[in-house]
Amino acid sequence: MKKIRISLFGLTILALSGCSFSWLSGYRPPIHQGNEIKATQLQQVKIGMTEAQVRFILGDPMLTDAFNPNRWDYVYALTPTYGRQTVKHLTLYFQDGKLARIVGGPTSTAQ
Repeated sequence: MKKIRISLFGLTILALSGCSFSWLSGYRPPIHQGNEIKATQLQQVKIGMTEAQVRFILGDPMLTDAFNPNRWDYVYALTPTYGRQTVKHLTLYFQDGKLARIVGGPTSTAQ
């Protein structure tokens, strides 16, 4: 009888080890990736600023297009411990070394 209980206990542990319960998985820290652009930073950026001035305020862009170096992309993704991922995307276009157009901003889009 004792051997049956031990084997049933072992089989139960083995069966439950393949299950994934969110409350058993432990702590998962939030993951921040990219450049977080705050609204106050974006308010400082004005059309006609040089690339160096924009870089000073916002930092280096996350992506620079190899075929179009006049386009800078700032991407920020937040994956919280629980919930959906949030992605923010800001694109800046330059013409003759000056900022010509701003697309996007600190608004979030869920993925």
